[in-house]
Amino acid sequence: KSLRKYTNLPFDVHLMIDPVQKYIKAYSDAGADIITFHPEATSDTSKTIQLIKNENKKVGISLKPKSKIDLIEKHLNEIDLVLVMSVEPGFGGQKFMPEVLDKTKTLRNIISKKNLKVDIEIDGGINFKNCTLAKQAGANILVSGSTIFKENKGDLKKNIAILRKN
Repeated sequence: KSLRKYTNLPFDVHLMIDPVQKYIKAYSDAGADIITFHPEATSDTSKTIQLIKNENKKVGISLKPKSKIDLIEKHLNEIDLVLVMSVEPGFGGQKFMPEVLDKTKTLRNIISKKNLKVDIEIDGGINFKNCTLAKQAGANILVSGSTIFKENKGDLKKNIAILRKN
């Protein structure tokens, strides 16, 4: 909430909490533009999607590395974003799990075949080398923490430019 007044950039909030429904309104009121949740954190994925839509926010669903696409495939026409976790959720600085690239490719193919406008975001261990692989697999949004803040002595602009270029 305190940051919202400083930018018009979209706030993409990843809620890895249970029960997620309890917090949707609070994050919406705080200024979130996209609210992403894990299907494992709700007893009713459709209801959670509708709660987010009722707040006039974009809807994202997150898949952990071992979560199957089947968990969300029937909801792809209702959402705006799929967040593919390329590390086990919990803490920063983990190593990218390349096995999620196949999941990303499969998702991109499903989304394309259904002619849907759904973004694919990858989060976890994204660096200057694997960012290209993530894009080639079909991701169009990359989340990078450690690389942006630690490489090149923390030169944020430079690090973001490198990620965009690669």
